[in-house]
Amino acid sequence: MPQRRSRLRDGLRFSASAGYTAKGLIYIAVGWLALLTTIGLGGSESGTSEVIRKIALWPFGSVLLVLLGLGLVAYVAWRLGQAIWDTEHKGNDWKGWLQRLGFALSAGLYATLAWQCATLLMHSVASSSQEDNRRRTEWLLGVPGGRWLLLAVGLGFVAVGVHQLVRAWRRAYRKNWHLDQRPNPPLPLLEGIARLGLAARGVTFILIGGLLGLAAWQLSPSQTQGLGGALDLLAHQPYGDFLLGGVACGLIAYGGYCFINAGYRRVRHPR
Repeated sequence: MPQRRSRLRDGLRFSASAGYTAKGLIYIAVGWLALLTTIGLGGSESGTSEVIRKIALWPFGSVLLVLLGLGLVAYVAWRLGQAIWDTEHKGNDWKGWLQRLGFALSAGLYATLAWQCATLLMHSVASSSQEDNRRRTEWLLGVPGGRWLLLAVGLGFVAVGVHQLVRAWRRAYRKNWHLDQRPNPPLPLLEGIARLGLAARGVTFILIGGLLGLAAWQLSPSQTQGLGGALDLLAHQPYGDFLLGGVACGLIAYGGYCFINAGYRRVRHPR
């Protein structure tokens, strides 16, 4: 049994490293495209789905999509491991199960991105992700209680965003780093990247939640936006270029934070 748990831990450690690397690449690309938008060199779409579509059009895009898709599948496996085997030792009380449910929902979110990579490898990249968002919202608003479900999803995004801000403020991420196993880590630099990245991600998630809540309140699928829509909303505020540029740098930093996790993330024994 101990040997089996050790092998499982090694597999989860590999999944975490590969998954965080893929996730970091996506966020760095999102932040970079948003940063280009502030100086007039980027397009109007810069969400995660849009980034994956643009990667498909690059030279050797198919190869990059395969690698990115495999990395995302590894991240899904890591999140499911956290949820099923309680590798974060959250426990079996209601609070622990709620946190483990969050891991499972995160797995589902990134599974959709991995599926998109697979779909783009087999089909055209021409369909619009914003149109996909509207169709999903129309379907959700059409089911019984759909308005309240969409509102609940929006509140969930807001809660995750606030949680990210709290983690940045309290430096809660440090307990997940095995710094003792790495000689002389550049801790001030690592912490600066982590705090800036988590704060920027928190702001964008709160904006996404607000847009989803607005769509539920007004029964308007056209109001539904993802990360790209949240960044676009920032760009249209007073001093929007500065706001968007700051959040873009923060999202790049969050990508760096994912790379830090790829190398320093503590993986505990499954329960």
